[in-house]
Amino acid sequence: MKVKKVVIGFMALLSVLALTLGFVACGGDKTEEGSGKGTRYSIQASSASDVYTVENLPEGAYEGDTVTFKVTLAHPADSILDSVQVIGTAMGGKEIVPAADGTCSFTMPAEPVRVTVDASYYPDNQTDNFLSWNEGNATSLEKWQAAFEGDEYYSFSDDVLLASSVTSQPSHSSANMALTSHTEKAFSLNQSVIPDEALSAVDIDYSDGNQANAFTVRIDRSKVSAGTAKIVLIVENGHKFGDKAVLACTVTVTEPEPLTKLDTWTVTVVFDLSAILRDENTEDLYFTFEDLDWDKTMYAQHYQTILDGEYTVSADGKVTVELKYAVGHKYSVTLDYRMSNPPAAPSMTVGASQSASYTAGELTFSAEGGSIEFILG
Repeated sequence: MKVKKVVIGFMALLSVLALTLGFVACGGDKTEEGSGKGTRYSIQASSASDVYTVENLPEGAYEGDTVTFKVTLAHPADSILDSVQVIGTAMGGKEIVPAADGTCSFTMPAEPVRVTVDASYYPDNQTDNFLSWNEGNATSLEKWQAAFEGDEYYSFSDDVLLASSVTSQPSHSSANMALTSHTEKAFSLNQSVIPDEALSAVDIDYSDGNQANAFTVRIDRSKVSAGTAKIVLIVENGHKFGDKAVLACTVTVTEPEPLTKLDTWTVTVVFDLSAILRDENTEDLYFTFEDLDWDKTMYAQHYQTILDGEYTVSADGKVTVELKYAVGHKYSVTLDYRMSNPPAAPSMTVGASQSASYTAGELTFSAEGGSIEFILG
């Protein structure tokens, strides 16, 4: 009987142990933080790189956990974080958008995953593969500001150019020192200083029709801010897969000195054309007023030009124009014809005037609303 009691006691002990294990097993389905959350899935980190580092990425996590880590560029001014992805067998690849400081996060799926990072490093260079920056490119520029009320930005004269040329024979290209098949793009690594919208389409120069031998990046100075930015130009050789030239340069942008605003009056100038209306060249006549006291520190218009087509000749043969006059300044008045071989300008004598004078070729006004008439002959 003692043996039977021992067996019964041992069986009772096994039952208690089984119940205890059963409670522990049931606890494995819990989803709260800490132990007992179920399977901990592995996280494989991206390969080591000289361009970036990955910090605080755990080796594993439970399903539903928020995984947070940080990607830091080794050369932030010269590099760009192209992509960060978390990849799993069932989930596929999911793009992660890093915060401004490089912090990344994702929700852990119910499977092992790996994190991949792709970053590009663009140190300043003069030449790469078949392409070189031109000598004399401006790497510093001043943000554009309006020089006077109504001033406009003109890309053909106000843009800053970063020009490059083909300086060695591109592989597999039949054109001499040129490409007949190519794609190109330019971008900035600092969008707060030079945003991509300030970089227009790359200008291309051609020789012999379709042979591209020069590529120029245009920077719109009206769309930039003070600071430094790396500009990258990539030209891909369409004649050979994977062949490309990558040029980079650092551009410094400065704020302009504020311009001095001047007191101005609106005045009237009348040109009497009645004596020359039958002259066949009169329809091409235009008028220019130059502020002789202007300098580049002033918020004022140096030249005010009224072109043919911008004025109307009245029935009595007169043209009336308004002039924005800087108080106290002297102006010259010039007549000319918009044609390749213009004749001599007509003579000009002073007619009626009010609060205005024209002496020794210098026009001045002494009051707001002043006026003067010039008789042409």
